[in-house]
Amino acid sequence: MNFSRLIFRSWYYFRLGYGTYVAFPLGFVSTMIVIYELALKDVPQVHDYFPHLYIFGIIALLIIGPISIYAGLYHMKRTGAYSAEASVLTESNPYVYRAIPGKEREVFLPLMMLTAKALAKMLEQQHSMTLEDQREFQTVLDKANTLLEGASIGQSKNEPKN
Repeated sequence: MNFSRLIFRSWYYFRLGYGTYVAFPLGFVSTMIVIYELALKDVPQVHDYFPHLYIFGIIALLIIGPISIYAGLYHMKRTGAYSAEASVLTESNPYVYRAIPGKEREVFLPLMMLTAKALAKMLEQQHSMTLEDQREFQTVLDKANTLLEGASIGQSKNEPKN
């Protein structure tokens, strides 16, 4: 693995770990402390219900948990934000234009090519494959072979056009 690839992978792992396991819990806890100390502690009516921070935290989790789950579900299913994010991630993923190493390149793609070749032989024996069908079939097989060799097909939006 080259050095720049190692740096970018490390940066990604750092952001993922920090954002999920460090900043998020710290942010949640500090928000609860600030709200409790600045907004609720000095209000006698509210302080009667929440005499201690941990009680406020438990009640807040019981209320915020379902609201957050619903907001996440709404984000995934009802807004265009998630589909836009998925679209950007798909466009930037190199494996959209290449065969994924492992089972796809070693098993699935060769199996699909063998199946397609067998089907083409059967169609040729029945004389039901036109010359145009044969050209189209060969074009697709050539692209599949390109994928098997580890090259990419198509062109990502990140690559400059020739």
